[in-house]
Amino acid sequence: MSLFPHVDELIAETIIPLSGEICPVVASPGRVASRPLLARVPQPGYDQATRDGFAVGAGGDNVVDGRRFRIDGEAPAGDIQRRVLAAGQACRIMTGGMVPDGAERVVPQEDCVVDGGMVLVSARGLARKKTFIDRQGSQVAVGELLVDQGSILQTEDSALLASCGHTEIEVYRRPRVGFFCTGSELVESAAQLVPGLKVSSNRYLLEGLIRQFLAEPVNLGVVPDTAGALDEILAKIETASLDAVISTGGMGPGKYDLLEDAFRRAGGKVVSRALAMRPGASTLVGRLGRTVFFGLPGPPGAVRTLMNELVGPALLQLQGVADYAPVTLSARLQQRVEIRTREVLQIKPGALNMTAKGLEVRLAGRLEPPTCFILFPPGCGVLEPATEVEVHLAWSPEVARLFRG
Repeated sequence: MSLFPHVDELIAETIIPLSGEICPVVASPGRVASRPLLARVPQPGYDQATRDGFAVGAGGDNVVDGRRFRIDGEAPAGDIQRRVLAAGQACRIMTGGMVPDGAERVVPQEDCVVDGGMVLVSARGLARKKTFIDRQGSQVAVGELLVDQGSILQTEDSALLASCGHTEIEVYRRPRVGFFCTGSELVESAAQLVPGLKVSSNRYLLEGLIRQFLAEPVNLGVVPDTAGALDEILAKIETASLDAVISTGGMGPGKYDLLEDAFRRAGGKVVSRALAMRPGASTLVGRLGRTVFFGLPGPPGAVRTLMNELVGPALLQLQGVADYAPVTLSARLQQRVEIRTREVLQIKPGALNMTAKGLEVRLAGRLEPPTCFILFPPGCGVLEPATEVEVHLAWSPEVARLFRG
């Protein structure tokens, strides 16, 4: 069951899935297939030798410890001439070469002795269970499913798709995700710093995380804590062809927390103003025209957590990813944890470790990038070491691939 049913409803009402577009296979890693992709040509595309040696068929003269065949030609890799073996004939063949019609097996060259125009094939070579022939379509048949709809394409997928006849494929369009950070004290770079101002670290955090969730970031800048500045930036969103917008800051009860009022003045529809979790108590989820809007709190730790738990999955859902929810695992605490606010779900950044005791987790250090997020349900108080807890892995395509199915 989703932690955020209102958000699921919002996404379902808007633009899921986004439209498809054509993408060259070479540029497809990291894109999402918008339809099932089937093999257009078989793999291998012809009967091919898997060893250097001789292709032999029926017949041949019986000799001591083997059979003797007359050598008829050669089939190197890349030769497109189709050959036919008559009874008693053999063809020299190289790895990857096209096996002649009538050949029953390829005998490795170490089991063969050439004598003039004849080749003696040992009984051992003829008795091998393996024929050293990959038959046409034995690895992938025409029409076989290669990549299912909603799958995030990997580098290996692009190689397979190309081998099976695809040069271009249809993928979901990447969402264009605008973002802005509110705060009159914020600047975008250290070059602008003077006492009383600070760098907007959320600007850099969101740029990277939006890309991590396979979307295209659009930086809308830093916005001062004034009603006029907020009205101006929100008015721009409706004409900016954005699929989603993320803001940070301006969501508390303070004098300069003005985002919600500005959002409503702009005609925004509020779906949720608060989530029953921390962080997230002051989080706006809504829609501004056709654009999904997420108003997040300002602390970077809260932004990182909510991107993993709420916003990132929504961005994946927008582009048709089938398994968009965070990957859930169980782990044992490595340390004593005391939860002070017990009324709602608490989600804290964590660091996973595989030890001799199994999968263990601790709270992430102050400057340590989290590898997971630990869920502490309502009612938790003091949790002792070795207590089993639920964790959500910090999402990435590689993590999803490793732990799904």
